[in-house]
Amino acid sequence: MTPISSAQARRPEPATTLTTGERVALASCMSRPQPGRHFAEASDLSRLIEPITAVSTGWPDKTARRARNMILEHTHHLQSPYWSWEEDIWAELISQERSGNYRFPLTALGYLLGGHRRLHQRIGLTRLGTLADLVFGPGTVETAVREVTTTLTQWGISPAYQRDVLRNALLDVLLSSGSPHLKDVTVELLERLVQDNSAHVSRRRTMFPISRVLAHHGLISRPLTANSHLKGPRQETLASVPAEWRDWVLRWRKLATHEPKTVESRFVHVLTAGRWAADKHPEAVSPQDWTRDIAAEYVADTLHARVGQWAGHNRNRVRHGEELTATGKAQRIDNIRSYFCELIDWEWITPRFDPRQVFSLPLSIRAGLNPNPRIIDDAAWAKLMAAGLTLTTEDLRPPGDPARRSSAYHAGYYPLEMVRALIGVWLFAGCRINEIQRLELDCITWDQGSDDRTGEPFRICLLKVPQNKTSGPFSKPVDPIVGELIEAWKAVRLPQPDITDRKTGRKRQHLFCVRGLLIGRSYLNDRLIPLLCAKAGIPETDSRGALTSHRARATIATQLLNAREPLSLADLQQWLGHKHPASTRHYAAILQRTLTAAYQRADYFARNVRTIQVLIDRDAILTGAAANDGQPWKYYDLGDGYCSYDFFAKCPHRLACARCPFYLPKDSHRGQLLAVKDGIDQMLEQMELTEEERQALEGDRDAVAALAERLADVPTPAGPTPKDLGAQPAFIPLTVLHDSLRRDPQ
Repeated sequence: MTPISSAQARRPEPATTLTTGERVALASCMSRPQPGRHFAEASDLSRLIEPITAVSTGWPDKTARRARNMILEHTHHLQSPYWSWEEDIWAELISQERSGNYRFPLTALGYLLGGHRRLHQRIGLTRLGTLADLVFGPGTVETAVREVTTTLTQWGISPAYQRDVLRNALLDVLLSSGSPHLKDVTVELLERLVQDNSAHVSRRRTMFPISRVLAHHGLISRPLTANSHLKGPRQETLASVPAEWRDWVLRWRKLATHEPKTVESRFVHVLTAGRWAADKHPEAVSPQDWTRDIAAEYVADTLHARVGQWAGHNRNRVRHGEELTATGKAQRIDNIRSYFCELIDWEWITPRFDPRQVFSLPLSIRAGLNPNPRIIDDAAWAKLMAAGLTLTTEDLRPPGDPARRSSAYHAGYYPLEMVRALIGVWLFAGCRINEIQRLELDCITWDQGSDDRTGEPFRICLLKVPQNKTSGPFSKPVDPIVGELIEAWKAVRLPQPDITDRKTGRKRQHLFCVRGLLIGRSYLNDRLIPLLCAKAGIPETDSRGALTSHRARATIATQLLNAREPLSLADLQQWLGHKHPASTRHYAAILQRTLTAAYQRADYFARNVRTIQVLIDRDAILTGAAANDGQPWKYYDLGDGYCSYDFFAKCPHRLACARCPFYLPKDSHRGQLLAVKDGIDQMLEQMELTEEERQALEGDRDAVAALAERLADVPTPAGPTPKDLGAQPAFIPLTVLHDSLRRDPQ
């Protein structure tokens, strides 16, 4: 039989009434026993019978004859030709009890003769293969079905799913398109079918993989997305904004070139300003009507606003009624400032004030916006890392009802290898969630390096991060375990279609793609991280909030900044992919323990204030010899000798004493007597050191030589210069001096 589609079938002339002869012939046939036997013999019914005969060629004779007779009987009953029947009339005929086993032929005739392509859904037919054979001809749709199922099987979709659900959904698409060929399917048709099957959940879901196959083969421009109906603002949200203000904002939203998230955030806050204007200044519900006073009043009210105030239809009741945080206040003011600046730059409004000056956040509020990285505690992070690297199939929570959990296929919705690679990237790469989702298939590059000290070679794993909101694609080093996990996933990954990258608009292969679809953006936060928390035995929240994918970025950055050999801020900025150094400060912080240890290592006080042992001659003080005769009474221990100059702490020669009259060698007779003399008290005195003296105490021989050379012509406390006292400078051994300065006085 030659397939006949609705496009090929000869439609009757558009007469909406029966002729007199047709009425008489129908009445005559219906008045006889078994009227169906007489329909074909009535010459006046050819206009009604011939189209039915044409489209039912190849059907079983009994089936075609019985369906024809039922239609003619209903035509007589309604006194109107069947080609003028609405879908309700066809559905009424097919639903009659006497239709019985002839529901499929009658539905096919309603499709071919009445043009009702959705009649099968109206009456609830499930075996669409039978209907498709009657409409298009036996086996005509198998080519299209085979093309779709083969592609989906290559992508990893279960054959059982295709046999039970996908076949009927695809036949629904073909029947609705009026053609057995995939090339005649359009995006608009698929979108309409998604809406029509809102109550038929399984069939609705199947429309999305079908659209991906069609887009992959270039038959439609783009695949469908499950959340496309959620795009754009809700009507109840727009209804709470003055119409004039709403029109301005919708016009701006349509032409804005910012990142989608930026547009969405700014859109929400600009609508808030419109509601505020309607409440406070009904005469200024257009941006053109705002004056400097109104703008200043809006800033003042924002500083005391509450969460949910002027928010319109807001279902989020978290912190409702509490005062806005500093971040919330800044977002409202910054977004309305940017909005007005763009309206002025685009010459949509005549400027009446400078938004950059009026819409400014007070410094007292801006001070509360200091960086505060929400890092995860080291102990909790270590447990998460251990749980992630030891994940098994048993740890994954299977989806669906309990009856399906025994199936090996449904042990995990995503393959274990892909989940482990995803966890590895999250634990070690410090990427944003959209960067992880958009990683290319060939994102890993291996290189070879060698240790600077030992020369031992090691592997270098470079991860290519896709273009993000502030920078282009770049590569950064990660732990080799990330590359190993990715290579393990690529070894079992089935071929997947090219998917358009939402940032660049180019089609390419993605790493985390399975069954023709990218991994869900919420999978990591909503499923995987709670699973790891349960495995690690830690709560899903801490003092800083919920454990999310983005907090890993701050945690890794902070650990790299506080490592034993830390990355510099410039290195960390490049590793994170930040455009501005200020952004890095919001992710990495110097930990208190790291700051304390660094301060201890700096030895600030000891570097600038050193102690030296001092001998006090009490006899010289008590007898008055020090006051009357100028006899020395204080002796500074310099290692091999003593300095008897009272103001040694201010002497420029104190650490490179030449043959100064105040210098008393320990091996001299007087020095030996001083060591054993009675009435000698020992004490420690602190003195501040210059930079040259610090270098000298740290053993810099060149610094000591330079110090001695510089002081060669400087007079000593006794008067003569070191050159006057001798040609060869008399250095105190620095090692001995350093030891003496640290000597325990006890």
